[in-house]
Amino acid sequence: MGNEGINKLAGVLQGRMHHVADKPQVLDFGVIQGDMSLLTNKFPQPIPQSDYMVCRQVRIRKPGDRVLVAWVGDDCCVIDLVLPGTAG
Repeated sequence: MGNEGINKLAGVLQGRMHHVADKPQVLDFGVIQGDMSLLTNKFPQPIPQSDYMVCRQVRIRKPGDRVLVAWVGDDCCVIDLVLPGTAG
C-alpha cells in the first residue's frame, strides 16, 4: 500500500540529485596570466582578455592577481580580486 508513495518520493529525490550533480559550478577562482589572459580552476585553458568580462568596479592590477569569477552559461566575469586573509 505505502510502496507507491515511497517509490514516487524516491524517484523525485533521485531526479533532483541528478539535476544538482549535473549543474555546473557557478563561482570559480582564477589567476590573471602574464598576457592578461584568465586561467580559472574550472576551465584550465587561458581565456584571452578579449573573451572575459570584468565588473565595472574591479581594477585588475597586474598579472598574478587572484580573482573570483562568476560563470554565466559559458561566459565568465571577474567579479572581484581575492586577497589573503591577512591583507587588510
